[in-house]
Amino acid sequence: MAYKINFQKAKRNFMTVTFEDEREDGTPYEKVICVGMPKKRVFVFFLDISEMTADEEPQTRAEKNQINRLKINALYDTVAEILSNNLNREKITAEWVGDMMTTDELKEFMQEYAKFARGEAANPN
Repeated sequence: MAYKINFQKAKRNFMTVTFEDEREDGTPYEKVICVGMPKKRVFVFFLDISEMTADEEPQTRAEKNQINRLKINALYDTVAEILSNNLNREKITAEWVGDMMTTDELKEFMQEYAKFARGEAANPN
């Protein structure tokens, strides 16, 4: 007997994120991004960030600054990757995230996204 799985009919939940953005002509509008559950590439970004923090302690101020720059860039890349996993399949860049979000907003987004992912992972349906 053959078993079939159709992923097209699977229920998918999304987290809605709204930004104040500008069109090319300069008119403001609300940009709404419906972000899906994390995929493998998001977890790879998280692993990369955790590996950066597991390295040896920097010896000089310049080394410490360089490591901090790498971590910040990795965080913006990770948020861009998360936002790119959206219903419209729109590619979001780290540069756009940098223009749109403060570091406090990044922190809040990551906390809320983690809650979203945990809540969905715990859902048995």
